[in-house]
Amino acid sequence: MTRKAVPLSPENLRYICEARHLFPGPEEAPSLEGTVGQERAIRSIDFGLRIKSPGYNIFAVGEPGCGKSSTVRAMVTELAEKQDTPNDWAYVYNFENPRNPIALALHPGQGRLFVRQMRELTEVLKKNIPAALEDRDFESRRGQILDNVSRENTADLSSFQKTAREAGYAFEQMENQFGFIPVKDGKRLHRDEFEALPDEEKAHYNESLLKLQEGLREITRQAHKRDEEARRQIEALAREQVRFAVEPFLALIQSDFSGNERITAYLRSVMEDILDHYEEFLPEQAPKAPTLPGVSETEPHLSRYSVNLIVDQKGKAGAPVIYENHPTFQNLIGKMEYVFQYGVATTGFERIQGGAMHTANGGYLILDALEVLRSPFAWEAIKNSLKSGVIKIEDLGEQYRMFATGSIKPEPIPLELKVILVGTPHIYYQLLSFEEDFRKLFKVKADFGSSMKRTDQAIRDYAHFIGTIRKEEDLLPFDDSAVCAVIEQGARLSEDQNRLSTSFSRVSDLIREATFWARKERSETVSRSHVRMAVLEKRHRYNRIEERIGELIEEGTLMVRTKGEMVGQVNGLSVHTMGDYRFGKPTRITAKVFLGRSGMVNIEREVKLSGNIHNKGVMIVSSYLSMRYATDFPLSLTASMTFEQTYDEIEGDSATAAELIALTSALADVPVYQWMAITGSMDQHGMIQPVGGINEKIEGFFQTCRDKGLDGKHGIVIPKSNVKNLMLDDDVVEAVRKGRFSVYAVSTIDEAIELMTGARAGQRGKRGSFPKGSFNRKVEDRLRDLAERMKEAGKEEGTGKNNGGNGKGPGMAS
Repeated sequence: MTRKAVPLSPENLRYICEARHLFPGPEEAPSLEGTVGQERAIRSIDFGLRIKSPGYNIFAVGEPGCGKSSTVRAMVTELAEKQDTPNDWAYVYNFENPRNPIALALHPGQGRLFVRQMRELTEVLKKNIPAALEDRDFESRRGQILDNVSRENTADLSSFQKTAREAGYAFEQMENQFGFIPVKDGKRLHRDEFEALPDEEKAHYNESLLKLQEGLREITRQAHKRDEEARRQIEALAREQVRFAVEPFLALIQSDFSGNERITAYLRSVMEDILDHYEEFLPEQAPKAPTLPGVSETEPHLSRYSVNLIVDQKGKAGAPVIYENHPTFQNLIGKMEYVFQYGVATTGFERIQGGAMHTANGGYLILDALEVLRSPFAWEAIKNSLKSGVIKIEDLGEQYRMFATGSIKPEPIPLELKVILVGTPHIYYQLLSFEEDFRKLFKVKADFGSSMKRTDQAIRDYAHFIGTIRKEEDLLPFDDSAVCAVIEQGARLSEDQNRLSTSFSRVSDLIREATFWARKERSETVSRSHVRMAVLEKRHRYNRIEERIGELIEEGTLMVRTKGEMVGQVNGLSVHTMGDYRFGKPTRITAKVFLGRSGMVNIEREVKLSGNIHNKGVMIVSSYLSMRYATDFPLSLTASMTFEQTYDEIEGDSATAAELIALTSALADVPVYQWMAITGSMDQHGMIQPVGGINEKIEGFFQTCRDKGLDGKHGIVIPKSNVKNLMLDDDVVEAVRKGRFSVYAVSTIDEAIELMTGARAGQRGKRGSFPKGSFNRKVEDRLRDLAERMKEAGKEEGTGKNNGGNGKGPGMAS
């Protein structure tokens, strides 16, 4: 026996917050510290932040507005303040391989000092080197070396001239070169005079000339050797002079970075490069164009000694916390700027720019997962950096560029970084499914729930949150009724009387909007009426489509009956989602039954407007018919079922109970009350299961009934397991209180049948049959009749075949 269903009382239709759970007065609410209702996520984040093993990066997962980003930032910032500040990082010129700039780590805040000192060094070089090479002592020693060479060369030349005279030749310099002139009896011979000499005498002169020329070559070689030796001596003297002028300043720089072996090695390379190129610092020798790879300035002899500081921790305390809101490939790992010179794009170490990973190195980097996936190659940059443990600045377009470039490959920087991605469950599970390295690199999942249990402490936390927002944004005070109204909306957002929403971004919007309407009314405090006004006004901003559908129903264009009775027609309920707004409206579900073997025909499925879950619901209806009624005979029918006047895909199983009632109504020929509507999923045993969007469905049918005129009979049947989800609008609750509308909760399909038809459902007796006249008996009898008629039709079809199919007699039954 089914028990007579009783309408739910108004108290069952929504949770009412009581002011006694709050603080003593609206102005005494303390500011809220920490995150409310996310203990699991907070514990996970704390674990992920403190564990130092590789791969324990964090993915904060949750629906939008649940406080993921704010919680992560607050927790990371609090922890980072207690940690050591990481190193500064700078790129400098690589004197051995200019295309591979060197990365230098410096103690926090020392980067600026190093930059300044190297800049001052260039000024020292421009002044001290020319001055050192103009020193009197240097000039004196240089002159002495040159005098010695000149004296030795002069002596050799004088000796050679004497040898030439003895050989019959005058040795003289003519037009920047030396020449030999034959002499006879103290007289120089002209060419014609020399040609007039006897052959034997000319041969003697020529033989002497060959010997003199060989001797000249020898003294020339000696002179060159002396000059080279003098050059080396002067070079050594100059290097010694330059070293004496520069080395003390480099030693002073090195003393500020004692213990940093890489800076010591770099300064040593700087000293050697200065000694190798000291001529470039002389005013008349300074080059006017770049000559070195990796240097793009117009004064390469100066710029190669500069320092490119890409991470500066000066004045900062604790570990860095960086939130990169535009995580492109270059914004993450840095880039190299290019300039065009002589038709070629060139760059240098001083044009390297660090990225967010450099700035956050030694600390924490917070990224929006969706923005990362939207940016080409950004995920690969993060993944490769975490896997390799270094930040490698690369020219992403190098392999695609159509013009020549002078590129560089900066030395990778060691990476010690905790990355926190913030995203939705959809993104998290997509990465988990399709990115094999994801679970290796992001081992900590911080799962943010969309709701929390409604405890006394949770209520007080909500009140504290209201007080915090009010104080931070200078909003109006909220009285007890307004605070309670906001808390009730929190329950509405969570769709559960026993829970509160943790979507505090939406709650914050409600607080701000309620203050706006209170100020518009020139009220000094926000009351419950202002919170309700904020809710209604927001709904009005979004519900144009909902109102238009209501108008179409009222006009009769969309045919929904709220009066009378009809066989095989039920008012089902559906939820329409318009992106940022959803609402419920009734939909006619109709069923027709025929003799046949096709079984259940889901018209939506036939035209491909039915989703998989809805198809499952229809199959459950078919299974239930067989299990409940066709226990000793085959189910022999053709039944069509459809959602009338729907033109989009139908998805979900929340109409399963309505579909079964429409079908069984058609079988039993028992009319269904059109002033009632029903929603509920169903299992194969006839148990009514909960559905989603219950508040919107009830309010949608209530609005339709109110538009057509409430008469006290209108009502809706819902699953009993959905009662805890009720947070209905004040208008619905008030109508129920006045007896103009009813909400019934059922657990079985038989209870629903009795409410929707007024007929007794009936249960099988000891003999296994339903009571006569009961709804279920009528359904069973109709199905049995259809089975017998189908059996007879089969016999007649067989007889018709045996008669040869002459088109007469029983053969026509087929």
